[in-house]
Amino acid sequence: MRTTLTTVLALACALNFTVSQAQTPEAPLDEIVVTGEYAGPGMWQVTHPEHPGHTLWIVGEPPPLPVQMNWRSRNVERVASQSQEILMQTGVGLKPDEKVGVFRMLTLAPAALKLRKNPDKATLQEVLSPNIYARWLVQKKLYLGRDSGVEKMRPFLAAEKLREAALKELQLGFGGPWGAIWKLVQEKKIPVTNPTLEFTFKTDDLRGQLKAFSHQKLADEECFAKTVELAETLSNKQVEGARARAWATGDLAKLQELPPLPNPDASCEKAIIDALSMTTPIPADLLEQMDGLWFAAAGTALAKNESTLAFVKMDQLLGERGYLEKLRERGFEILAPST
Repeated sequence: MRTTLTTVLALACALNFTVSQAQTPEAPLDEIVVTGEYAGPGMWQVTHPEHPGHTLWIVGEPPPLPVQMNWRSRNVERVASQSQEILMQTGVGLKPDEKVGVFRMLTLAPAALKLRKNPDKATLQEVLSPNIYARWLVQKKLYLGRDSGVEKMRPFLAAEKLREAALKELQLGFGGPWGAIWKLVQEKKIPVTNPTLEFTFKTDDLRGQLKAFSHQKLADEECFAKTVELAETLSNKQVEGARARAWATGDLAKLQELPPLPNPDASCEKAIIDALSMTTPIPADLLEQMDGLWFAAAGTALAKNESTLAFVKMDQLLGERGYLEKLRERGFEILAPST
């Protein structure tokens, strides 16, 4: 989920990444090496009988890919260049009920810094289960070395730091030809739609909200555990190399055959949302509303455009309750990419 972070949440999260950098692990790991040029990801073609000649093209966003991997983006570029709209995934936006000046934000920074740490100066060992903490220590040694500061962070922030360090050490990322595609979108000034659920919070007592937030324990152990599991999984070079090749060739059968890649996003998002609900009214069915907003935007785009290019996470697309199946239930016709 693309989350727009302002004020309380921005202060809580963004400042995390200014803390001390991780030390170099004692023994460098081998990166996942995938060489050669691949055909590029397949695209699903979504149509509707009421709008003949109109197509919604969906690209499944990739798993972490080796930075050395080359794949041809010509097909995606061609569709992007011919499209009248680019559709992204739904995000959540928080906005203040009145303008917050820069000076006032700066005066809140000291209070916001406290949000990075667990209440009562608790350490990760004190707030996590013994099993999860033991697994964390293994991954921490691999990717974060002897960084002691991370032990005082809230679990979801420590988890994000671990994920970034693992991707960097294994030389995995999401770059490649995406840069060329987005450059094309900018050059042609193709409209980009970011469906967003907006929520408003009161600014009359920001300092009080920050103070209250700093004393609250978040339900973020699942987020932490899933991220540790992700780091463990990414180190399996054989499986992740096969996953990268399958995505880059549009081999859906192989992708579904491989063990699923742990995805901590949903649990991490839920932890943050639950925390925000303490100070800002957040509906219990938030995720369902986000999905509904995307389907509404997709239907509108398909109705008005001859061509629309959409980007959706692969794990959200596939499966019995994935976006593709839900589109079929709504009367859309779907043609899977050919390999």
